[in-house]
Amino acid sequence: MRFSSLAARLTLAGSLALPLGAAQAADLKEIYNLAVTGDPQLAAAKATYLSKHEVIAQARAGLLPSVVAQARTTDNRSTSPTIDSSFNLITKTQTYNSNNWGASLQQPIFNLASWFRFEQSKSVEMQARDTFAAEQQNLIYRVADAYLNILEAQDRLSAANAARDAVKRQLEQVQQRFDVGLVAVTDVLESTAAFDSSTVNVIEAKGAQSITFETLLRLTGKNFEEVDGLSGDFPVNYPNPRNEDAWVKRAMEGNLTIAAAQEGVKSARRGLEIARSGHLPTVTADVSYGESRSNQQSVFSGKTKSTSASLSLSVPLFSGFGTHAQSVQASYDLEAAQKNLDLSRATVVVNTRTLYSAIDTDVARVQATLRGIESSQSALDATQTGYQVGTRNIVDVLQAQQNLYQSQYQYASARYQYIRDTLKLKQAVGSLSPDDIYNLNKYIVASKAVGKVKPTAAK
Repeated sequence: MRFSSLAARLTLAGSLALPLGAAQAADLKEIYNLAVTGDPQLAAAKATYLSKHEVIAQARAGLLPSVVAQARTTDNRSTSPTIDSSFNLITKTQTYNSNNWGASLQQPIFNLASWFRFEQSKSVEMQARDTFAAEQQNLIYRVADAYLNILEAQDRLSAANAARDAVKRQLEQVQQRFDVGLVAVTDVLESTAAFDSSTVNVIEAKGAQSITFETLLRLTGKNFEEVDGLSGDFPVNYPNPRNEDAWVKRAMEGNLTIAAAQEGVKSARRGLEIARSGHLPTVTADVSYGESRSNQQSVFSGKTKSTSASLSLSVPLFSGFGTHAQSVQASYDLEAAQKNLDLSRATVVVNTRTLYSAIDTDVARVQATLRGIESSQSALDATQTGYQVGTRNIVDVLQAQQNLYQSQYQYASARYQYIRDTLKLKQAVGSLSPDDIYNLNKYIVASKAVGKVKPTAAK
C-alpha cells in the first residue's frame, strides 16, 4: 500500500465522519471514520511525521546561499585640543552622527557534509512516512478489533443468558417432579447449583460486554450505547492465493515496517558519510557590500562605500580525535540499523507464515463449530428424552445444554478470529486499507444490533 493512496483514503474517511450522539447506534464504517480524526494515537503519529518532514527544508538550507543585512547608527562625542586664532590652546567638543549599513552573501561551494546531510534528510522523511502509514494501517486493525470484541462479548453474554434460562426452566421442571416424588432431592440440588453458577456467568459476561464499549471512546472521543452486528452470511474463505510463499514474497515487498527499516539503513549510511566528511576541506564564497555616512566635520567625513568578494578554503587538521570518534559511532549506528532491518524481515516472515496457517485453521474451525452446533443440539434432544424415560440423569441434561451454548459461542468466536487474522495478514503484506473496513461493513446489519448493558449484581 503506497503512502499517498492510503493517506488519501484516510482523508476521505475523515471527511465522511458523522457526528453521533451518545445513544445512537453506529456501524463499523461510521466508527472508523470518526477514529480517523479522533484517535489520539494516530494524531500523535501524524504530528511526528509532519515534524520529520521539515528536516528536508532544514538540510537543504545548508546548500543554499545565506544573506545577512546589518545596519548601525551611532551618536559620537569627541573632545580634542586645538589652537584658536589668537594662538591660545583650547578644548573643542564635537558631536556628530554616523550611520553604517551593509549586506553579505555566503554560498557554500564545496561542503560534502552538507550534501550528505541533505540526502540523509530524505531517508529520515521517508522513514517517518512509512512509520506513519504503518500507524494508519494499525488504526484500521484496532478499530475492527475493538468492534469485534464488542460483538464477541455480546455472543458470550447471549450464550450465558440462554444457558441460565435453560437451567432455570430445568430447575422448575425438576422441582415439580420432586414435589410429586418422581425424582430425588439430589436432582434439585444439582439443578440449583447449576442455576447459581449460570447466574454468575451472566454477571461476568455483562461486565465484560460493558467494558468493551469503552475502547470506542478512546478511539473516537465519543460514547456509544449501541452498535450493529455481523450478518450470518459473512463469507469465510481460505487465503487467495493458496500459496504461503506467495504471501511471504508480498510481505517482503510491501510490509511498511520493513520499508521503514530500509530507510533507517539509508539514513545511517548517510550519517557515516557525514561523520567521515569531517576530515574534508570546505570552500565558501563571500560577497559583501556596505555604506557609511557621517556628519563629522573633517576631511574624512561624508559617504563611503565598500565592496568585497572572497573565496575561502578551510582544511580541518586536528579536532582532538572528535571526528574519528564520530565516524566510529556512525559505523555502529549503521550496523544497528542493518541488524534491525534483518530482524524486521525475519519477524515479518514468521508472522506472515503464522497468520497464513492461522487463517487455514480459522476456516476449518468455523466449519467444525458449525457442525458442532448441530451435533450438540441432537445430543441435547436425545439426553432430554433419556431423562424423561429415566435412562439419563439431570447432570447429563445440564451438561448437554452447556455443550450446545458453548458450541454456539465457539462458532461466533471463530468467525471473529477469522476476520482478525485476515486483517492482520493484509497488514503484514502492507495491503490493509480503509476499503477492508468498508467491505466488512457490508455485512454489518442493524437487525443484529448490540446494546451496551449495565452490569448488575446477583440477586
